[in-house]
Amino acid sequence: MNTLRITTMALALLSATDLALADGMNSMNMKDLSMSGQRTDKMTGKVHHATGIVKKMDASAGQVTISHGPINSIPWPPMTMTFAVKDKQMLRQVTTGEKIDFDLVQSGKDQYTVTKISPAHD
Repeated sequence: MNTLRITTMALALLSATDLALADGMNSMNMKDLSMSGQRTDKMTGKVHHATGIVKKMDASAGQVTISHGPINSIPWPPMTMTFAVKDKQMLRQVTTGEKIDFDLVQSGKDQYTVTKISPAHD
């Protein structure tokens, strides 16, 4: 009888440990990692701030190409990217070659949208 009780308690403890480990793995949420292993913001609406230079604008498509510095909150190294803009009217505020500060939020799995553009504050 004592052996049965010890075996039952051991199995219950192992089951609880397995559940805790499984729950820990679920909270890691591997889908939050990009192919490079970098964590994404899961479209939480978190605003990322950056500085860059406007390389190209397409007002009719609502897109802007920006050569930006590192964006540590995503984390991204410096690169040139084309982004959709939240409001096409923002593109009237800037010119090609201008240094800007801008905000962006994740708008799709691998897509970010510029939500604010202003002249850079050096």
